[in-house]
Amino acid sequence: MKSKILLAIDSSGASIKAARYVANLLGNNHNVSVTLFHVLTTVPPDLLEAGTLEGEEENKHKKGAWEEAEHEIECKCLEPVIDILKQAGFREEQIQRKHFAPLPGFDVAHVILKECERGDYDTVVLGKRGTSRIGYFLIGAVTEKVVRHAKGMAVWIIE
Repeated sequence: MKSKILLAIDSSGASIKAARYVANLLGNNHNVSVTLFHVLTTVPPDLLEAGTLEGEEENKHKKGAWEEAEHEIECKCLEPVIDILKQAGFREEQIQRKHFAPLPGFDVAHVILKECERGDYDTVVLGKRGTSRIGYFLIGAVTEKVVRHAKGMAVWIIE
């Protein structure tokens, strides 16, 4: 039976550390699949509004520019992670990529948890960002929510 891991990715160094941990622990294990999950920034509200025909053309142009910028950010986030996994022995077919473009007012933790449910993952891996002295006793809001609400799976928090 193949283990399914969801590796939540963003543009922080914490994602790189999480990828290295997964690579070191599970590299060359061909009974594991890793899904790299990136939550894009919120879709700008003005791109969601319907308007006049002229406005629709302008909106398409803006949306195309937003999608292009998000794709560029996503590539910058995913490329180093994919390299780390491949260098550790993961094969291309073991690495999947998914992203989610949320609407305004979204909750990143909720998006990650929903993907965990849909994908029937065994483990979700999150990188923990640096914390202040006070924050040392707390974990990040997203990480904390995922830990609290994840059911039927392991949650790995990598510092």
